[in-house]
Amino acid sequence: MDEISNKTLVILLIGAIIISLGGTLISLNRLASVKIPIITGFLPGAPETAIVQLNIEGVVQVNFTIDTIDWGSGTIISSYCILNSYDAAIGTNCSDFGPNTAGLVLENIGTFNVTLNITMEKDATSFIAGTNPVCQWNVSESEPGSAPGLALTPGDWQPCSTTPVVVCNETGNGFLYGNSNDELHFDVEVKIATDATPGSKTNVMTATAIQV
Repeated sequence: MDEISNKTLVILLIGAIIISLGGTLISLNRLASVKIPIITGFLPGAPETAIVQLNIEGVVQVNFTIDTIDWGSGTIISSYCILNSYDAAIGTNCSDFGPNTAGLVLENIGTFNVTLNITMEKDATSFIAGTNPVCQWNVSESEPGSAPGLALTPGDWQPCSTTPVVVCNETGNGFLYGNSNDELHFDVEVKIATDATPGSKTNVMTATAIQV
């Protein structure tokens, strides 16, 4: 085989370069026509969401909206003087005491139905002293349907006691909360003998509520 001359080699090299450049130009032209999407942090048209939140805590709370029975000052004329918070008439053996017929009113101002216990700070002897003293209370519904779980017969007297007395249990959801059926009424009666120790007499009723 005859050797290829230098002139021929030069011509072949130039041809290869031209073909290579032509292919490159064609490829670049094709790439220029291809549209590459721009990458962003979210897809076009996709909905965005945000969160609004809070937490409402419930409250177990009862409140004496009428929290005082005050018969004022007076004397016992003879035998026994009887004072109560449901009768405007003062006992015949009582002098100068004033009537009090409002009693005590307890409202469930919380956000849960509750059970309810009542405790007195003092029993009759510690509160009144003297011969055969009496201190007692009863309960009824100020608003009908307030206490489906009432554990006591309305109007029945309970002796003042430092031991808790169950007023409402879990039956029927106990003592209800709500604007129209959430009140209980308590009346108190005391019996004072002539030998009761003179002085200011105070007793405290405590209502304890537990979520049903």
